[in-house]
Amino acid sequence: MIEVGVASHPGHYREQNEDCALAAYPIFAVADGMGGHAAGEVASALAISVLRSLEGARLGEVEPVISAVEQANERIWAAGSEPGQRGMGTTLAGCAALTDGAWVVFNVGDSRVLHIHEGEIRQVTIDHSEVQDMVALGILAPEEAQVHPMRHIVTRSLGARRDVDVAHERLEVTSGDRLLVCSDGLTDEVSPDDIFWVLDTARDPQDAADALVQAALAGGGHDNVTVVVIDIRDA
Repeated sequence: MIEVGVASHPGHYREQNEDCALAAYPIFAVADGMGGHAAGEVASALAISVLRSLEGARLGEVEPVISAVEQANERIWAAGSEPGQRGMGTTLAGCAALTDGAWVVFNVGDSRVLHIHEGEIRQVTIDHSEVQDMVALGILAPEEAQVHPMRHIVTRSLGARRDVDVAHERLEVTSGDRLLVCSDGLTDEVSPDDIFWVLDTARDPQDAADALVQAALAGGGHDNVTVVVIDIRDA
């Protein structure tokens, strides 16, 4: 058994919300569209529409999830050849429940999945971004990456190339765990400590989702922000 909260906001400065979220057991995801005007919105919506095909599925293995993400990439790549949509793309992060009780976590780009377990928070996904590469090489400290001017440049996204490398890993969960899927509109505006505080103190997942979006708006709200909070009640 799980409980879910979803919240999204265009932010203070964007005319429209190019984020798109999915919460349809066993699949949960956030896509953060890129490309300007309506194109980013089209890309994120395409990604989520493909993943929605997994709603209600019994996932005994990882392959159907990765296949759906690859299919989403193909559709966005093809749609990107149409006028007004050239160069569009989207980041994607999400998780899906497997029939054996574990979850699969996946991402392309810098949208994230975080896991709270026994009072500790861990970022499960690794950003596909210029600054993350610099952190991995020891050029930047993680706290410097948070404010670096190149932090929004992603090295991997859906629609950028005909093929996509989908990062994924199996995640063991237990009752009482909480998962967060979010766009960078949250993590760019709210510190890791404050994200953890909200996730650790808000008892209801919808309250947590709403509070995180409000924290992003209070922190500046420079971008669209979308969050999905999933509580594992019975692993």
